Amino acid sequence: MNRITACATAALTAVLSAPALAYEQGSLILRGGMATVAPDANSSVLSLNGTGIDQTGVDVDNGSALGLTGVYMFRDHWGLELVAATPFSHDIEVVGEGLGSFNLGETKHLPPTLLVQWYPMEPQSNIQPYVGLGVNYTAFFDEEISSTADSAFEGLGATGDAELSLDNSFGLAAEAGIDFTFGADQRWLFNMSVFWMDIETDAKVKVPGLGEVTANVDIDPLVYMAGLGYRF
Repeated sequence: MNRITACATAALTAVLSAPALAYEQGSLILRGGMATVAPDANSSVLSLNGTGIDQTGVDVDNGSALGLTGVYMFRDHWGLELVAATPFSHDIEVVGEGLGSFNLGETKHLPPTLLVQWYPMEPQSNIQPYVGLGVNYTAFFDEEISSTADSAFEGLGATGDAELSLDNSFGLAAEAGIDFTFGADQRWLFNMSVFWMDIETDAKVKVPGLGEVTANVDIDPLVYMAGLGYRF
């Protein structure tokens, strides 16, 4: 009996003396969840071969994908975060009375983002709000013109299928978020965060028989993300 009691006491002492997991220098935090990009698009008027078309513009629809982030705490209260995701897909719309409203096409994009984060709470706190500031690079790919847009351009005299392209973007990024850990000694956590990204692109549509249709678009989305994380 004494031997059993001694073993139980030793095990309890080991548990109680084990250091609590903390947001401290050297910690690594991985997060993943559903991310939704909600553009706040503002565009110039469409131009055909350099001539503006009054009462026209471009809008960009929301898109969702799997978001992934990794944070390395390089000091207590300070982290370096890399944001990645599976490709987002967005519909692009022509809006306004000048040409009417119709679906121009769609594009995919990847938004790798690097931020420096500040965590104001004590490293052992089970609730960890944070803010971050950094830079974003947005790479557009797989742009496709819709059949609706091709029909619209044919009505204006196009002699073939149009081609859509978007320039990649480099700009600032900011974020605010919060982690709720499931206990001081638990590695799993629940995360909610929101990002703002400065994304600007020049959209170009090459239309055989007509020339080039262009527009400058400030996409500037908010990105909402919620999911789980794990502390190492």
